[in-house]
Amino acid sequence: MNHLLIPFLVLDLIVMFAVLFGVLKLRGSAFMVSFRNVASIVSMDQMRALEAFSIEQHQHIGEYMRANWSGIPDQLPAVLNALLDDLQRAAKEKSLPLERDALKAMLAGSLRSHRIGKGSERDEAFKRVA
Repeated sequence: MNHLLIPFLVLDLIVMFAVLFGVLKLRGSAFMVSFRNVASIVSMDQMRALEAFSIEQHQHIGEYMRANWSGIPDQLPAVLNALLDDLQRAAKEKSLPLERDALKAMLAGSLRSHRIGKGSERDEAFKRVA
């Protein structure tokens, strides 16, 4: 009876190794792709600084929007553009590696949290902001 089981075990091992090799090959290439830009990976100290910057700027964003936006949707892109420039300057002063797209995402989250403008107005304004 054991002699009938051996071919199935051998076939099972061959299939298992083929699948394992294929998965490791795919995972290995995905792993290499994800770590090609090692310079973009930040340390824990930088993450803490980014978090502190985000919290600090959240209050500034609310104050800025209340002071500079009248609630007219057509004015929102200009106000957001000026605010993004202000946030970019503040990030550079603190030597934080933030790109404009990251600042836009932070600003969008802050505006949602402050409940400034309607969602559709904000989305349209962010499409028009460079």
